[in-house]
Amino acid sequence: MNIQPKALIFLGILLTLSLIIPNLVLADGMIIRPDPYSNRWDYVVESKQQAFINYEEGLEKMILSIGIKGVDKDAVWIFPVPSEPNRVIIDVVTEFPRLNGENISKKAKSNLFEIKKVLPATQIYTIPFIDWWGIGAYKASDGGMFQNPASLGGGRSVETDVIVYEHLEKEGVITEVITAKTAGALYQYFQDKDLKIEAGSIPVLDHYIGKEFTFVSSWISQTDTITTNFKSKQRGIFVTFPTQKIYYPLLPTSVYGSNTIPISIRIIGHRSPKVFKDIKNYTKTEYFIDHRIGLGEELKNFYNGSSKNVKYTKIEIDAPSKFFTEDLWIIPRAPAKTYYSSFVAQYPWISGAFLLILSSIIAGIIAGWIVFRDLRRTKGILKLVLAGLSNCLSIMGLAIATIFLRTKKGDGKIEPVINKIKERGYSWRRRTAIFLLPIAIPLSIIALPSLVYQLRILFGPLNFHFYEDTIILLLSIAPITAMVFALLIKKIKPEDKSLFAQLKSAGYSSWTFDPKDRLKFVFVPLFSAVFLIVSWLIVKLIEFTV
Repeated sequence: MNIQPKALIFLGILLTLSLIIPNLVLADGMIIRPDPYSNRWDYVVESKQQAFINYEEGLEKMILSIGIKGVDKDAVWIFPVPSEPNRVIIDVVTEFPRLNGENISKKAKSNLFEIKKVLPATQIYTIPFIDWWGIGAYKASDGGMFQNPASLGGGRSVETDVIVYEHLEKEGVITEVITAKTAGALYQYFQDKDLKIEAGSIPVLDHYIGKEFTFVSSWISQTDTITTNFKSKQRGIFVTFPTQKIYYPLLPTSVYGSNTIPISIRIIGHRSPKVFKDIKNYTKTEYFIDHRIGLGEELKNFYNGSSKNVKYTKIEIDAPSKFFTEDLWIIPRAPAKTYYSSFVAQYPWISGAFLLILSSIIAGIIAGWIVFRDLRRTKGILKLVLAGLSNCLSIMGLAIATIFLRTKKGDGKIEPVINKIKERGYSWRRRTAIFLLPIAIPLSIIALPSLVYQLRILFGPLNFHFYEDTIILLLSIAPITAMVFALLIKKIKPEDKSLFAQLKSAGYSSWTFDPKDRLKFVFVPLFSAVFLIVSWLIVKLIEFTV
């Protein structure tokens, strides 16, 4: 390959893309070219930057590519990485699979929107009004891309204070891993490549001299890259290096001044970026789950984990370049909020069941505390919790449970009467009947037309399909049978009616054998109102935090 001297390669680690494809970018840094109108140099304006990062066990794998608005001569792309040069691996990749998925916050809010409609439906009478119970719906989707590392190089000296640790020529791109002991040696290195850059004229580079940073420089040669073979091929620089925190070089891009270069960074896993204040108002961090990603063979070194339900973080920065006063560091752990956001996004049924239970318990305690004075103690609160849980079977379940809820202290004088009634088998019969009747009666009314129709099929001229019609017939008969059974077992024998008369005269229920309490009729509607308010507030609170 004939390398033109103007195209200097400089410190660094990854480069991507050919000049002929100006739209895609991944990574930060600066691009320098000789000025076509003088014997000096100039910056090449980038259209945008993108990066894909996978961080595992202290090793960062990053794929970078840049979009260039157009270059008529060779150019050099330079960026730093926080690692020793002999531990940096570079490669050039041509695959960029798309990483799609759902924004977990939007998906969680969408699920909560549905939950917010389902919870009121447990009260039954609210069903006609469910449509306006929640406000707004949520959708989420987005995409991304990714890639792979390669060889370690030896170490060949360019000059005393600048060392090239690795040299890679691949896919029309020349990339080198370089270190410089002094700023002067770095600028001399430029000049030796016929890029006349005066010492100190790029102060952002001086920032990394003398620190534990290595430069990755990539040379894009117009002569070598703008060919028919590469017009549709996208290329990216893949760099791998050890680091305690995830790193992305922002500071070098500050050389573009007031120009705004959109930056998009996607990181496998949910991570916590430390966004410094200068760019805070220009930065958006979102968290996604991709149910299935596709990676080609070239990307195995970048990510070889499970392709299902892959979590990733997307960071978008749209700030003027001069605001990049620091590099971006990202803590390799998930923010606390992403744990329950992910759970709500992935498991809406479990989340809904949990919120139903929680709202029912809270509503039971609040309504019971207001209505039943005798239950304002530890054992009484436990009863209210159990009563509230019965709402999980709808408001009908709560109403039935309230019937059996003992809310008043008993009269010891009536206990012998109750014991006689129980000895004669009325306890389970009356309790079973009062439990079955509120359920069986409405279900029987609903099932009766179906039963009539099935009987017409069975004894009429219509075709009877044994398996299907038998099941429907049994389902139609079941509630009617339960209703008849309940009506039979609730009957009181003539010789025992005096016992029940004594029970009623003492203010006891002849069904539950507990003291009657008219406040139970207040408790059920009050509970329903409190439940609607509590469930709405809880869901709204979670919506604000996911």
